[in-house]
Amino acid sequence: MSGKKVAVLLSLLCLCLAVSLIACKQKAEQTSGGEPEGDLTQNSQQVQMLEGALKDDPNNASLLVQLGNLYYDMGKTEVDKKGQMAEPGYNWNKAVDYYKRALAINPSDVNVRVDMANLLRFMQKGDEALAEYRQAMNIDPKHPQARINYILALAELKQDYKGAIKEYDALLKVAPEQTANEQLKQDVDGFRQKIKEAGK
Repeated sequence: MSGKKVAVLLSLLCLCLAVSLIACKQKAEQTSGGEPEGDLTQNSQQVQMLEGALKDDPNNASLLVQLGNLYYDMGKTEVDKKGQMAEPGYNWNKAVDYYKRALAINPSDVNVRVDMANLLRFMQKGDEALAEYRQAMNIDPKHPQARINYILALAELKQDYKGAIKEYDALLKVAPEQTANEQLKQDVDGFRQKIKEAGK
């Protein structure tokens, strides 16, 4: 990449940071609950800037991930505001597309893969989400978020409570510190209770 392109890219990223800081300040000054309308505008402006930078550097994984995160946030804001009436499909599909492009460049980025799997899980795309969690665990068997979210996804999306408990036991073998994760322990106890009730 030429020095000129690097300078342009750095300028755009600095501008994005400045816009983000302004948005955070505006949000902090809000006295009532709810997402201010300005947040969506700020996100849209950041998307435009980053997509412009991406045209000059289409294989920049960092830009692709940032765009994925922005589209995820826009979809989540819509869900938070509208609840079950929300239709975040466009934004979330765009987020998945950008995550996939980033992973095509850097397939071993477990954090991005887990973020995409989480999003697929929220979109009720169970088979795709589980496949991405498994891929993340193949890359890094000790990655706690990959394994924890895989456990929860098995239970939520497939009602595979036995499989979830088996994965929990496997998690404790590679990451024994997770025995201190009380919320996860409660979830797994709930899975055991469901199996017990189903056997009655």
